[in-house]
Amino acid sequence: MSNDIMKAPESGVTVRMYRTGFGDCFLLAFRGRYNATVYMLIDCGVHAQYSGGSDKIREVVGHLKETTGGRLHVVAITHEHADHISGFASAREVFEKEINIDQAWFAWTEDPQNPDAEALRNRRTSMKMALQGVQQRLAANGQADETIAGLLGFFGVNSGDGGLLPLNTSNVFDVIRKKAKDSKYYKPKCPPLTLPGVEGVRVFVLGPPEDKKALMSARPTGKPGEVYEEQGFAAASSTAQSPWEEEASQPFASNYRVQVEVARENKKLYPFFHEHYGFEDADAESWRRIDSDWLYPADTLALKLDSATNNTSLVLAIELQNSGRVLLFPGDAQVGNWESWHEGGWSEENGLAKGETITAKDLLNRTVLYKVGHHGSHNATLRELGLEMMVSKELTAMIPVNEEWALARKPYPWKMPFHPLYKDLQKRTRGRILRTDVKWEPTEEAEWKALSSQPREQDLYVELTIPDE
Repeated sequence: MSNDIMKAPESGVTVRMYRTGFGDCFLLAFRGRYNATVYMLIDCGVHAQYSGGSDKIREVVGHLKETTGGRLHVVAITHEHADHISGFASAREVFEKEINIDQAWFAWTEDPQNPDAEALRNRRTSMKMALQGVQQRLAANGQADETIAGLLGFFGVNSGDGGLLPLNTSNVFDVIRKKAKDSKYYKPKCPPLTLPGVEGVRVFVLGPPEDKKALMSARPTGKPGEVYEEQGFAAASSTAQSPWEEEASQPFASNYRVQVEVARENKKLYPFFHEHYGFEDADAESWRRIDSDWLYPADTLALKLDSATNNTSLVLAIELQNSGRVLLFPGDAQVGNWESWHEGGWSEENGLAKGETITAKDLLNRTVLYKVGHHGSHNATLRELGLEMMVSKELTAMIPVNEEWALARKPYPWKMPFHPLYKDLQKRTRGRILRTDVKWEPTEEAEWKALSSQPREQDLYVELTIPDE
């Protein structure tokens, strides 16, 4: 491991985006008291199906330990997806034994003492269990669903041999809770947060919303300008329902059904099935069977689970007070989360100085660094209420993505980054886009002049300094 100590700039912040493969891991360095460097880590993960992801994230965590001297002043976890938190599991021993953590920041939706948060977590757990049951049944029939597998990959850890291990979110969060001297759970529009020992920096919490309707509104509605565009399932998990509920979800009454295995083994008793339906996929009559058809709506549930989890993202807007510049880290927030930012704002009543008011629009107008949500997908960056409000001529974007890997997903490629969004990002940033999958090439100095320096790149990361002058 190289001795690559990360020092804070004289003013402002240095932001390092680690190349985990397909996941978020950002290390921020601020100037603290007595010229000490104060470190903030936002997420640390990789998608469970990314080849070599576990080894890569362990390399990243080892580098984190070296570059920070084994001390993180703040660890902020946006939400429970593996591509944001798997590093805390894969490199658990390093976090437990070799890294000290002063503060841990979570969204209110992860508060173990909040009954509404517990209900949300229980709902997601039931959905995951049901989807895992579906996947097992389909696999047993030789019909594994890659769409479900890919989305469940956001809730797993790569086993290192191509397999997928369940990611126990509660245990992962406990690693950080136990290590941190102080754990906090934040609601939107709470008084601005501060970083320990750092002056002139405020952190505004924009999401996730407390309103259930907004929290559940994760998919685009199709309204112009919103984003960039181009029941039978209940029986999937017998543990999630009573026998009556499982029976009620069947398409036919029990006296009109026969188990496949029973019919297969009793040709004399069930000649009709052998003659008209067949039992092998190659059989000419197999198309008539509907044994597993009722399971396929699971794709829809998998998408709902994915979106609902993304929408619980802790959203942070970091303000450098001297210059007014803002860094926006939205996790993977989707429609309802983004829209909720514009309800109310900050004033003397919630932590600002007398006569001072700040709204989400103000923060977006002054955003100079945008961590693009959900790897640049089409539904994690709002248009009119989001990117179009980022009007700073200094705007720069960071996208943790591997486009080649995402497009290779079967049966449906993941369009990340989504080209209409990416095209608008290029225009609004004047080409200042940093990605984890593309080597950054030095460009004309004028493009980066407003930010005082060009990015710095290594094989394991790319970083940029945002001044506060």
